[in-house]
Amino acid sequence: MKRVQYDRHGGPEKMYFGDYDLPPAGDGEVRVSVNAAAINPLDWKLRQGAMKLFTGRRFPKGMGTDFAGIVEAVGGGVVDFRVGDEVFGTMDFKRSGAFAEAVLVEAAHLAKKPPQLSFAEAASLPIAAMTAWVAIIDRAKARPGARIFINGCSGAVGALAIQLAVSRGAHVAGACGPASRESARAAGVSPLFHYSDSQAYTRQGTYDAVFDTLGTLDVGHGFAMLNPGGVFVDINPTPARLLRGVLSRRYKLAFATMGIKHLPAIAELAGNGTLRPAIGLEAPFTDALSVIADTEAGRRTSGKTVLTF
Repeated sequence: MKRVQYDRHGGPEKMYFGDYDLPPAGDGEVRVSVNAAAINPLDWKLRQGAMKLFTGRRFPKGMGTDFAGIVEAVGGGVVDFRVGDEVFGTMDFKRSGAFAEAVLVEAAHLAKKPPQLSFAEAASLPIAAMTAWVAIIDRAKARPGARIFINGCSGAVGALAIQLAVSRGAHVAGACGPASRESARAAGVSPLFHYSDSQAYTRQGTYDAVFDTLGTLDVGHGFAMLNPGGVFVDINPTPARLLRGVLSRRYKLAFATMGIKHLPAIAELAGNGTLRPAIGLEAPFTDALSVIADTEAGRRTSGKTVLTF
């Protein structure tokens, strides 16, 4: 079988199509034939070596984390999935490899694909939706009447965060670029600010939670935007941001790995239309190397970029 892999850490030039073999499904594992795989910044950060202390030095390594497909085999102890089930999920970043014809994944990292969603739509959900869930529901405690500010409300995580917050009855304000203002307003963001107008963020009051999806909002400024008891939620914890925030109980981290247990609930919300993933580009797996490189270089679309098989 073929997959996108690399033999050493580095830039896009390190990627290539390589052959690989999957072992039989072990206890608690599921083998899935991949129909679609979504591209996330995590994928190229892992290839660049950003987490090499955790991923180890064994090569070749596969690329890709989020996928959707059809169950081919199940290992011992797996009771929630059967051969032929349509599923979506995410791979442990230590053994990534979703840009491939088939994957072997822990059953706990899977959920059944809602029939209302295409494979591409389902593949675009896991990391973005899990991150948004942890930030908005677990950290910000979205609830009726809560005021939540989202910095970067038009990206994959931000867009799903809006949908989760609105579905919980929260009032959402946010900041985005000019190209995304119309879609953000349609999603329910009001007031809506331009990134460059950060001094205006509190013109209509302070917030119960500030969620910075981009890592561009100064932590101190974020704290100043909060009501007493409010929280600043961060998904881009650089050493400087951690140093500024770690001394305050108002600073909260949110990572996708914290939300794996919520995949079935995410599937339910996507199935009933509460969560609506947006696809910006679907490209064939044969174009994976160039599409990944373009996305990494900053090619923007109106939604997720997904490889289809």
